[in-house]
Amino acid sequence: MKEIRIAAKTLNDNEESLYNNSAGAIVKTILLHNPNSGEKEVTLKLDSVAFLFTLNSKETKIINSPVITNSIKATGAGVNIHISGIQL
Repeated sequence: MKEIRIAAKTLNDNEESLYNNSAGAIVKTILLHNPNSGEKEVTLKLDSVAFLFTLNSKETKIINSPVITNSIKATGAGVNIHISGIQL
């Protein structure tokens, strides 16, 4: 199986779907970066389960914990996100 880019974008205040597939994917890496001058909160929902992250100004968070999911949604005004994984 080949690793793919699941999402790469700048988040906004509104919850948006980054991935949705009934077959699912193994998420391998999530990168979050706050390029803003103030602290930002990011909400990631994997299969409707919410995970909250607070990022300081100019902070990057790297999450390297594999997880299987069918759905990814997120909010986080101005925060950059990049997700890679394997499509099942």
